[in-house]
Amino acid sequence: MRITITAPAKINLFLDVTGRRPDGYHTIAGVMQTISLCDTVTLEITEPVDHASAGAESITLTCTSPDIPADGRNLAWRAAEAFFAATGRGCKSLSIHIEKHIPAAAGMAGGSTNAAAVLTGLNHLYGNPLTTEALCEVGLKLGADVPFCIKGGAQITEGVGEIMTSITPMPPCELVVACGGEGVSTPAAYKALDALCGNFDPAAYTPHAEELSTLLSALRQGDLTALCESTFNLFETVVLPERPVARGIKETLLASGAITAMMSGSGPSVFGVFPKGDGSAQKALAALTERGIPAWGCEPVENLGS
Repeated sequence: MRITITAPAKINLFLDVTGRRPDGYHTIAGVMQTISLCDTVTLEITEPVDHASAGAESITLTCTSPDIPADGRNLAWRAAEAFFAATGRGCKSLSIHIEKHIPAAAGMAGGSTNAAAVLTGLNHLYGNPLTTEALCEVGLKLGADVPFCIKGGAQITEGVGEIMTSITPMPPCELVVACGGEGVSTPAAYKALDALCGNFDPAAYTPHAEELSTLLSALRQGDLTALCESTFNLFETVVLPERPVARGIKETLLASGAITAMMSGSGPSVFGVFPKGDGSAQKALAALTERGIPAWGCEPVENLGS
């Protein structure tokens, strides 16, 4: 039994931190959007078992990127183990192959979307024993972005990312995403934000609720210009000052005609939003490629499916 699943990346149109819980986790308010830049994940199982011995006797993982771990450190591998544990299903062997296009550790959910693809793919192969909500519950234990990657489209994300509300996706436009290879540690970025924002004590930090409301209104109206005027990512305040390549990418995107350019997630990837058909996105791609910076042209999508 074999299936190939499309695993799209995401960008953050809005990302704010709304507080810090007693257990140390941060709560967020944001808007994520699926984009057409994607990996593909192929799953093949042999001798599937329904309710005998849960799990796979053997798992193998291969990836077109040599920098991606091909063992239990990989979120896709752990997603397979989590699916078998949650359903009591099993098989003699499972092979996972990832054709990688999304830059790794770039704030675009590259690992999370592969995990989501494994969960949804295995669920399909075993006759959909888990609902979408149940899959999201399993996915949340793997990472905060996995539930979004299971649902896709455009979502308001709250809590630690597990509370989602479907919303109108971005209006038609062109996107350019670039990543210069600078590493960003998400825990370190949160630590820097804690220091900057007084540990998100309500007396020290006020969330950007009004700006989020403006952005959501622009999405509902399909107003690309108003949307771009409302994009926000709190992580830029602590990451961009320390990442000159990411800053340069943002400057290049804006100079090439982007309506807005912003870091996605905790970075270091940066995306630019361009009008459709005026050639400015192609100009940006050429400028970044000339500087030796990996860049991709893509567009927002509602849901790529499998």
